[in-house]
Amino acid sequence: MDSWDELVAEFRALGGRCENVRLGHGALRRGLFPIDPGRPFLIEIPSSLLVDAANVAFENDVLKIAPDAGIGPRERQFLEDYYAHLSWGGGGRAEIERIFEQAAELPAGLRRKLLEHYRCGDWFAEPSPKLIQQQFVDTRDLGGFHDRTVMMPVIELANHGTLCSYEAGENLQIKGATADEITVEYASGDTYSIFHSWGFVAECGIAFSVLLEGSIGGAPLQISRHTLRTTMGVRPVPPTLTKSAGGILKLDFLMLGNRKMPRLCRGNFRSAFRTAGYADADETFEKIRMANQQQFLDLLADLEPLEGAMVRELRRLARLQLRALTYCFGAREF
Repeated sequence: MDSWDELVAEFRALGGRCENVRLGHGALRRGLFPIDPGRPFLIEIPSSLLVDAANVAFENDVLKIAPDAGIGPRERQFLEDYYAHLSWGGGGRAEIERIFEQAAELPAGLRRKLLEHYRCGDWFAEPSPKLIQQQFVDTRDLGGFHDRTVMMPVIELANHGTLCSYEAGENLQIKGATADEITVEYASGDTYSIFHSWGFVAECGIAFSVLLEGSIGGAPLQISRHTLRTTMGVRPVPPTLTKSAGGILKLDFLMLGNRKMPRLCRGNFRSAFRTAGYADADETFEKIRMANQQQFLDLLADLEPLEGAMVRELRRLARLQLRALTYCFGAREF
């Protein structure tokens, strides 16, 4: 089996649903499209085909499912055929290699700075077959599926966009209606985190702080980027403030810009720190915003004398992240 039609037929025979969907090419390169734009689409992966990402291995650069993955022989054969002909071996590896090739055109010193200082992801590390394979898996799996990280055949061919979201019941599905490309929101992160994880730039209506260390009221403060669950439905959740045994204050994340709720950013920060007894929350919040703006302005300065595909992507990354940081004014507290 090596064609879309053959693999989809086997997918359906194994309990999957793929309705009104075709493989095609558009503005986002290869992706999924409705066959009939006037009808809804649906892709549903049965639980029997949702393999843990940890059970994927590469043998002679061929993706295999581990013997102890807990699936039947027919399911295993389908998955290995799918990854050989439509995914890893059908263009997925080339997509990952292209990002590394574009990164390799940058000066070595800047690549190191992008990796270690700007923390833009492993795209700027020295590529190796193992790293390319790992980046492929990391960009095609889905975390948080009933506390598992699973591979998602067929659905992973959908490009990032705001059309629909992953729906996790017993099975995993995406559904909706569109006259254009079928897209799915990979994560509720910001432009910076999307590039870090997937190697492309997408505009987002939200911005989170970069990793930072500083202080508030004389107490050490660390800000992380644990942004996997930052919303409850469509409403942003406030960050969690904790204090270590050593007296270090820690925020799991900090929202600094939100196009739909710009007053919530400062309000959430105030609530967290004023409840903890810190009076200078507003000034600290502004210092954090300034540090974030400076990081992306510094990146633009480092890119200024350069040209190339990756340079254009990184300039767009910085510009869109700076734009999202402007979505903050006033304060709204709960």
